[in-house]
Amino acid sequence: MIIADIRLSASPREGGFAAWLGRLAVRQYALCALLVLLFAAFNVFMGLSESRIDDSDEARYGVSAYEMVQSRSLVVTTYGGMPEYWNLKPPLGYWLIALSFYLFGVSPLTLRLPAALFALGTVALTMALCRRYLNRRAALAAGLMVATAFGFFSHHGARSGDLDSALTFLLVLAVSLIPRLADSPGRVIGFSALLAAGFLLKSFAILPILLVALLYLAWTGSWRRLRPAACLAGAALFLAVVGSWALARWRADGSPYFLQRMVGEDLLARSLREIDKGRSYPLSYVVSLFDRFAPWPLLILGGLFTAGAAGRGRLRAVLGSRGFRMAPLLALWIAVPLVLFSIARTHHHWYLDPVYPALAMMAAGSLLAVLRRVSPARRGAALFACFLLPLVFCEARLLLRALVRDRMPDSQRFLLSLAGRRAELGPDLRAAVPLYHSERFILEAMDGFRVAEGTGYGPPFGATPDMPLLVRKAAAAKGNGLRPDPDDDLLAESKAYSVYGNSNLDLEAMRLRLNLPEGRRHLLRSLLLRRHRGRLGRGA
Repeated sequence: MIIADIRLSASPREGGFAAWLGRLAVRQYALCALLVLLFAAFNVFMGLSESRIDDSDEARYGVSAYEMVQSRSLVVTTYGGMPEYWNLKPPLGYWLIALSFYLFGVSPLTLRLPAALFALGTVALTMALCRRYLNRRAALAAGLMVATAFGFFSHHGARSGDLDSALTFLLVLAVSLIPRLADSPGRVIGFSALLAAGFLLKSFAILPILLVALLYLAWTGSWRRLRPAACLAGAALFLAVVGSWALARWRADGSPYFLQRMVGEDLLARSLREIDKGRSYPLSYVVSLFDRFAPWPLLILGGLFTAGAAGRGRLRAVLGSRGFRMAPLLALWIAVPLVLFSIARTHHHWYLDPVYPALAMMAAGSLLAVLRRVSPARRGAALFACFLLPLVFCEARLLLRALVRDRMPDSQRFLLSLAGRRAELGPDLRAAVPLYHSERFILEAMDGFRVAEGTGYGPPFGATPDMPLLVRKAAAAKGNGLRPDPDDDLLAESKAYSVYGNSNLDLEAMRLRLNLPEGRRHLLRSLLLRRHRGRLGRGA
């Protein structure tokens, strides 16, 4: 790691554009930092309400948070009215989304609002931490790198209704306390409180940062100044917060089943075997960083080369006492999660989201170190090639993802449009096949329908004949679902869905059970009608 302070000439003729930009960063730092935050806010919120609702964790979190608001149950999370055992997470993330729903209503924007706000907080924390230990120029550069990081804003990131953005904020805040952890009992207690909040958010995802703190204290020798009473108080606070939730969950469930599954699956199973689809090979995270944090890893390599060329003595003189103290922490902050998650068998790129601020700080320091090795006459060109042009590339990639690739598809827009027809359709809706998570979130949480979910081979449980039927065309075309009679009333239609009224689902279910071709449905109808008339004649 290389951290350097570039001493730009006061004369524009000597330093040119790079010197002017450096002076602006130093003299107008507050204004520049505000502009960086506004730029980050633009990247977070642009088209956020128009982005597709992801059909995995995001939509499922949204359904559970909506049901939490409806049921006022703050301990046991549910999905489809049943206890949630798929996302085995403590409730803090659900509380945040539920609070957003309660205050501002249910929408794609409010689903993602907590993650978006924590992302802005992460950018601000990155700049504050970088300014404290490096300098103002590095702080602004690091803030811009995080504000345009593709991995930080994409799937499971700042623009989704997932929990990783909030976790990143808490862990960055915890890391900011580590260098002076032994100086005050209050910092130890604050660090423990942040770890407890992180556990209530994503359980065992806090373990790498805890290990970072322990290794840093051992590396620097500052563990000798820790007060045992403060450590015991911090441990007691952590156990009290986490233990209170665990006990409340145990009592609400009547058994430790949820807690056992959380430990067995979220910790042990993910470490020992691949339980989700992903790229699980030893160097997958290194490859992911060169992709999702591109092109800044190349700049870090350039900074490392520059540091080796400068020599240790010269490097220490450039770093200063605060910067040199930060170097071990940054190294551990990056290396420990990278090694631990690489050893685990289940790999997902968003596990490394809390590492992006450390990488940005290292890249910013590397940028200044590289510029310092360049002659003043060429610093403007070097700044453009090493920072400004890559920044444009990162922003273009992010815009393409946000405005094109993640744009809400027509199928989801159609489901959203059904909310405006509730007076016509009524409060209840039948689904011919089991709902996807995104479909349930849109129909129940956003549109306000009570949905009776079908299995595809019979009427949905609890459905009545006067409830409209939602048919997914793809499932019906593959023979995996109910297909209403063409004579039924077609109430609404899109490329992906049809909504029918007065559908004879009992007749269609009988056809499926008897394995009759679809063309024989009219024959089946006539046989049932003839039998019904015969019974009426005998009764007369």
